[in-house]
Amino acid sequence: MKHPRLSTAAVLAAALAAASPLRAATDPFYTNLLRDGVHAYDRADYPAAERHLRLACFGMLEEPKELAACLVRLALAQDKAADPEGFRDTFRRLVELEERFQAYSQGSLAPEVRASLEQRVAVLIPAATLQGSPAVFRGLAARKAESQPAKPQGTRRVEPSGPAPAASPPVKPQGSGTAAQPIERPVSQTPQPPAAAAPATSASAIRPLSGEEREKLETARKLLGESGKAKDLKRAFQLAREVADAHAELIDAQHLAGEAAYRVSRWAEAASYLQRGGGPGDDQPERLFYLAVSLYESGDSQAAAAALRRSLPNLQKSPYVDSYAKKILGN
Repeated sequence: MKHPRLSTAAVLAAALAAASPLRAATDPFYTNLLRDGVHAYDRADYPAAERHLRLACFGMLEEPKELAACLVRLALAQDKAADPEGFRDTFRRLVELEERFQAYSQGSLAPEVRASLEQRVAVLIPAATLQGSPAVFRGLAARKAESQPAKPQGTRRVEPSGPAPAASPPVKPQGSGTAAQPIERPVSQTPQPPAAAAPATSASAIRPLSGEEREKLETARKLLGESGKAKDLKRAFQLAREVADAHAELIDAQHLAGEAAYRVSRWAEAASYLQRGGGPGDDQPERLFYLAVSLYESGDSQAAAAALRRSLPNLQKSPYVDSYAKKILGN
């Protein structure tokens, strides 16, 4: 049976009742669901973990500290399942429990679980929201500033060293609250300049790609170009990231990883990968747009505006592009 999602008011009303000395212990049915959710998380079945943990939290409404611990696990599963809206909603519930009962700060969470949650909160929750939160979360605003990707130095553009990836439309990233719908593909309105020669690099600085690494990149490109399924997009990100992390000198691999991170709403990581090597050139308007969105969602509005202004002259307009132009540029 599908359980209805409770409103915040219902959560708080039930939590208030938990202050009564007559409160009952959590039903074993829900503790078993919590266990199943943790096990699903540990084996990387994040959609199943999210499903089990959401139901488990439903059964812990009368136990604020147990509910807070369950919500932490749920938030981590939502993050791994590329559900940023779910993560933010769960964080709001944690804030409310902390404000009324100190259920998070006084709970008995394992240190590594608490650290994992706080690291993702610092990345995914806006600094302004954190600054208005209880003290236990307020300090994460400083960590968020540290997590922002460094702005690229200089304006040197590095051309991709490998074949151009299959173009993909700027679709709504997974986890945006509605099913991702293809939008008109932003295409260049001006002739594409010929690729510039790659800058000279010492032979000792370059490690040739192995056959397995080349296959990973090709698979990632194929998944990004042909699939809109969340599991395929997450696999594309994992494959591209593995090669990018092993070959910092391959700018195309860095940007491919950034594009894949954008498609699964991993904003800070997308911005970081896309900015490497000086960032996408003006002849890559799609990736410039992905960079702008990722910077904006990570909290760096100024850098987002600069990237978006560079991309817009060569992008075909669409409702999705226009919606971000209004958000980022305010017009």
